[in-house]
Formats: sequence, structure tokens, C-alpha cells
Amino acid sequence: MTSDVIIIGGGIVGAASAFFCTQAGLRVTLLEKREALGLLTTSASLAAFRAQFGEAENIAMMRESISFFENVRERTKLDDAEIGMVQQGYLFGTTNPAVLARMKQRVEFQHAHGLDDVELWDGDETRKHFPFLNSDVVGATYRAKDGWLSPNDLTNVYARAAVRDGAQVFYETFVEEILIQGDAVRGVRTNRGEFHAPQIILAAGPYAKNFAARYEWALPIQLIRRQHAAIKAHALIPSHAPMTIDADTGAHWRPEARGAILAMNTDEPPGEPSDYIKPDWEFPALALDAVIRITPFWEQVAESLRKDDLDVRAGQYDMTPDAKPIIDEHPNVRGFFAHCGYSGHGVMGSAAGARMLADLMTGKLKRADNAFGMARFEKMQPGALEKMVL
Repeated sequence: MTSDVIIIGGGIVGAASAFFCTQAGLRVTLLEKREALGLLTTSASLAAFRAQFGEAENIAMMRESISFFENVRERTKLDDAEIGMVQQGYLFGTTNPAVLARMKQRVEFQHAHGLDDVELWDGDETRKHFPFLNSDVVGATYRAKDGWLSPNDLTNVYARAAVRDGAQVFYETFVEEILIQGDAVRGVRTNRGEFHAPQIILAAGPYAKNFAARYEWALPIQLIRRQHAAIKAHALIPSHAPMTIDADTGAHWRPEARGAILAMNTDEPPGEPSDYIKPDWEFPALALDAVIRITPFWEQVAESLRKDDLDVRAGQYDMTPDAKPIIDEHPNVRGFFAHCGYSGHGVMGSAAGARMLADLMTGKLKRADNAFGMARFEKMQPGALEKMVL
């Protein structure tokens, strides 16, 4: 079977790549090793999106993606496209005046780069909007158009639109080898036989690093386990709340179906890719303790919870040193592209990242203008690749 591009991996990044490649006029074959799309890291995602970043390229990427989400039916031409989008905002709160000063600088930077709807509040203004925050909070930033969505629904919307436009999707298809002739790809060998194309996209999430290494491509990625706890419906959980982040500790929570999802970063050693990441059943208690610090109502919630009110899930972040994705072509193998390393931002960056990749593949985006290429790592200080930004 022959096409213009083969995509390895059917998570949200692979599905988005399929959609934008078909939009660019390319004939697409998407290969997924499991029985459906989005069953690995996509399904374990916290599913949130935000434009509140401190780097110009991230702000631009997320603004573009969020615009796509907001206009998904128009952009995909699927009248029934539904992605479960909720825009209740992102709130970063702090109890530290020094952190608030840095937040002020960050908001000024965001405004200067076109993100002019981020608000900076003092403690009283923050509690006026969200009374569930405690008196220790000295200030916060807030953007109302940030929020969350259904990653599996979005993955399937990307895929449906791509298939409508000619893409082919093969399930339970495991890529055993990339076929290379001279210095260029010519296809892949799988458990279902050979597929041929002059361009290949590696969108295999946590498996991308080891796969690329087989072809002498050292992607600076570490796999870090991340967990989140789900709390069933509870009367004390404010369903109108935004994604609420303790900017001092990183602990965060958001409403979900009259319950909530809680998360925090824990010290984790780098791991190996796996289809199943075992969670810690103690994690919900740790997360509850962490979010209590600035949102004390969680202490009352915790007192009334039973074991069957809680669930915990785990997945892997494919972390790069600067927590930004890798969108680039192999330096020595023509037609071999990587689309990975989103560092936990794959859902929110999927639309813009896939559009950039399609532009890079078709020549609309020059390699020198690609903010997410591998060249940026060459400019980092010695040792930076070992200091992964979590």
C-alpha cells in the first residue's frame, strides 16, 4: 500500500497529524498498534488547555490550538463534532509576594505577546471572584478562556475528519522497522506487511525516543510518571470553579461532573515506556493534602470520602529539557519526522503542532523558522539536557 505519509501512533498527536496532513493535500496512512485510537497517554491526560505560558512560542501555539477547539465544527467541517469543551478558566494563586511579583512580570510579557485577556489580581480581588480560596493567597492570575475538554473525543474528531478526506487508519498494526533506501525513507514493515511512503511521522508518544534511537536519532526525552486522582460528586466541590493551581507547589484541581480531578507533581525517576503505568493508591491522599493549602474546603471533603469515592490514573509525560515538543526531520534520513516530546501539553498543543508539522513537511515552514526543532537543544548550556524541566 502506498501513500504520501505514514503516521506511527494513533494518540491525539498522531490523529491531529493525520488531519492536518490531509488538509495539506497529502495522502495519509495512520498505523496504531492497539485496537482503537487514544488508548495510551491520551486517555490518561488531565485534558486541560491554557494559553498562560511564559514563552512567546508556547503562547502562540496554545492560542492557535484553543482557537481551533473553539471553532472545531467549522475547522473540521464536521457538523456533529463534539469535544466536551469547558472554558471555566485557569487560576494560578500564590501565598508568596515574591512569586506574585514574578507573576506580574509574566502577565506583562503575555500582554505584550497578544494574550491581553490574562488578569492579575491581588488577594482580595481573587477571593471576590473565587471565595473558596483562603486568606493566605496574596494574588493570582486568571484567564477565562482556558479550560479543559475530552481528549478522546478530540482524537476521534481529528481522525474522522482525516478519514473523510481520504486518510486510512489501520488498527492492531505494529511497526517493526522503517524501510530506508539510501538516505531517505521508503516505508515501514509491520505485522501486516509493508506500507510505502516517502515521508514518515513518528508520533508514538513514550515509545518515540527508543524507536528513534534505532535510527541513530537521539531525542532528548525522559519519561516521567504523572498521576491524577478523580473524586466522585460531592456537594462541597464548586462546579463553577476554574482549573485552580497552587503556583507555589504546583498542586492543582478542576471540577469534573460535579466531582473533581486533582493532581500534583511528585519526585519520579525516569522510566521506560509501557502500555500500563501502575498508579500509587496513596496518591489521592497526597493530592488532597496538597490542594488543601490554598483551597481549604478540600479538608472537609476529605473527611467524608470513602475509598470507592476515589480513583487514580497514571500515564507518562515525554519530557524534553525545555518542556516543549519536538517537531523536526531526522538530520540524516530524509522524510523521517518526529512529532513528540510534548511534556504533558500534547492535548492543548495538538492542533497548532500538527499544523506546523504539515507546513514543515510541505515546505511552507522553513526549518530555520521552526521554534520546536532540534537545533534549539544545541544552544543550551552543557548539562542542560540532563536537567529536565518538569
